[in-house]
Amino acid sequence: MTRYAACRSAMSALTRIDTFYVGLYIGQTTLSIPYCVDDKQFLSADVQQFGPNGLSAYIKSTGQDYRYRQDGGRRVRLGWTITERPVLDAIVVPLHGFEANEIIGMMCVESCVADTFDDEAVRAMHWLSRALVWELVQDRNFADDLGLYELYPELDSSRTQNGTDLLRTLTRELERLRLALHGVELPDDPGLAEPRRLLAEARESGERLHLELADALATTQREQPTRKDNTAGLTTRELEIAMLIAVDGLTNRELASRLFISEKTVKVHVGNILRKLGISQRSAIPYVIGEIHPSATPPDQ
Repeated sequence: MTRYAACRSAMSALTRIDTFYVGLYIGQTTLSIPYCVDDKQFLSADVQQFGPNGLSAYIKSTGQDYRYRQDGGRRVRLGWTITERPVLDAIVVPLHGFEANEIIGMMCVESCVADTFDDEAVRAMHWLSRALVWELVQDRNFADDLGLYELYPELDSSRTQNGTDLLRTLTRELERLRLALHGVELPDDPGLAEPRRLLAEARESGERLHLELADALATTQREQPTRKDNTAGLTTRELEIAMLIAVDGLTNRELASRLFISEKTVKVHVGNILRKLGISQRSAIPYVIGEIHPSATPPDQ
């Protein structure tokens, strides 16, 4: 969040801004908006589907800047509607990834005053977009440098999670929010009656959502069909490694020594095992394998 705010502050120091937002692409037709400020008000994060003719599709397909004067704002009007005020100028720049022709997102500034943004503003957006992308990849590069994602693929947050994993994550984060709300105390001041009411509503909503998510998680776990042949997609070597992890709890280094292969090759196999079994945690391998091969269940299970 801080990195997005820094970009907005930099542009605000340079020129008038009524709306600033950052969008990140998810697949081919979905845009996640983690940060948006309109008329100095922070808006909730959002996820939007976009069609083939709008602003998001233009940025993703062309990898080029968009300026309001290109088409009199037509693409802005076709895009994500943030404010009821008329947008009369805009700059949108793509966020270029480090792979060839990779567009990972977009950064946008809008103004309700015509001809607000000049070429200097465009150059500033270019610089900020490069700085933002660099910052966004630092956490992942740090993990890559340490070899964490190869050694333990389950730590990679970009790995697709199944529904149960997502529900569990949401439940855990909502519980943290619920506890934080209960830790907030407002003075018994008549002037704070409205904030106290809103806080009470937020607490009630947190309680209700937490219970609903917990129920959904329990239902998902009860209704999840038993895996009859979840090893069908594994190669012989992958199944062998999965069994050794399940039965003996071998580390990657121990697997490499036992099988006379490199540790790097083991890491690749473990990543494939997690993906093919549809799980995100290495610790879940014994349970999944144990459903099909009871002999693979660890002794203490």
